[in-house]
Amino acid sequence: MASATVQHSTTKPLKITLIVCPPEGEVVDPVSPKVYKPAAVKYMPLGLLSVAANIPAPHTVSVIDASSLGLSVDEVLERIEQSQPDVLGLSVVTYRAWAMREILRKSSAPIKVVGGPHATYHHAMIRQQGAHAVFVGDAEKTFPQWLADGCPPGLFRSKPVDLNTIPFPARHLMNLDDYRIQPEPGTKLLFNAGGLRLPMFSSKGCALKCIYCDVQQKEYNAKEPQVIYNEFTVLKDLGATSIHVLDDTFNMKKNRVMEMCDLLIKNQFPLSWSVRGIVEVREEIIKTLKEAGCTRFHAGIEHLDDHVLKIFRKSQRYKDVAKFCALCNKYDIDIVAYFVLGAPDETDEYRERLPDMIRELGIRMPFFNILTPLSETEYYFDLLKKGMFKTNFWQEFVRDPVRDFVIPQHRTQAEELALTKTLAHYLDVFGPSKSVTS
Repeated sequence: MASATVQHSTTKPLKITLIVCPPEGEVVDPVSPKVYKPAAVKYMPLGLLSVAANIPAPHTVSVIDASSLGLSVDEVLERIEQSQPDVLGLSVVTYRAWAMREILRKSSAPIKVVGGPHATYHHAMIRQQGAHAVFVGDAEKTFPQWLADGCPPGLFRSKPVDLNTIPFPARHLMNLDDYRIQPEPGTKLLFNAGGLRLPMFSSKGCALKCIYCDVQQKEYNAKEPQVIYNEFTVLKDLGATSIHVLDDTFNMKKNRVMEMCDLLIKNQFPLSWSVRGIVEVREEIIKTLKEAGCTRFHAGIEHLDDHVLKIFRKSQRYKDVAKFCALCNKYDIDIVAYFVLGAPDETDEYRERLPDMIRELGIRMPFFNILTPLSETEYYFDLLKKGMFKTNFWQEFVRDPVRDFVIPQHRTQAEELALTKTLAHYLDVFGPSKSVTS
């Protein structure tokens, strides 16, 4: 485990409840079809659990994963009233700003604080909506210090913390049974990762500049290989059947990946694992990933037209994608490839050819998303500047969140219909019943 020791606070013991904001009323978008979001697959709230691991005694902390549990706002409020915390903390994404405001309004907790991606740009508005304090950036250090300082009101910023010096997320606070994969009768998962696939981060942040992406931490922050291996062993001891590394750019640094894999190989780590990363063209890395037990690589390929990739500001081109796919196929690593439809200058011919191109590349699990102007993305601001929207609708939504807000689109109704039909066709060709297991 990480070697960091949490210092004891001198303040009075506080009862702290940290909550992942519930999905009720979240923003409605056309980005990802529901087939890619099976209810059986849930992820532990690693961000909150990392903060919880750094909260010192004599404080006590509990974590409610309202998202994975599918709790409504009223059910969350009921749990808050039952536990009567001294401090209520909410982790919020902009999609769930309505639920956040409802909880801030209706909860009787004496101190309410907010963190998470939504706080990065909208902290001032969150304070107006009832938050006593708002945390921007990593809160593993600032939140415990805030407790020690007596919970003052205000805005508290942090640069990325050293991930090698803090405890691992406090997974012991969660009920593992809530995260066991149990498909509903009649449904088929896109791949088989066993009954308890547990996630972890080996790094945080992405320094790439893709115009459509709403990842807000642009500083790459990575764990050392030995620390990664240690966390792998913790997940194995918890009973994981497989491990999923949730990084945005797992393979950003070759030496780190190679050293991590060498440790797994040397110690004959028994579990399979998967990663999220960028298109990889270095054969040595793909070969070593396989030898170390990696069976699946989730990659943001996004498009197979070099002109569109340039518009997206992606670093790879088609030749890189082709090499990546050839290497994964050579070493028997399944590819989960993410594609974006509806790009500027995307042609009908491209959409017609795309299924055949995917088959030629040997990709058996493609995911298709529709390009959408997400909050705080360059793509959205560029459309706004061009006058494609009458108002700054994200700013208006953040100021006065409404439930089930539907993201406005800049395309014509005919264009939207064509995209919808194309997506339906792709799902028929590549849907769950057509996928492979790993």
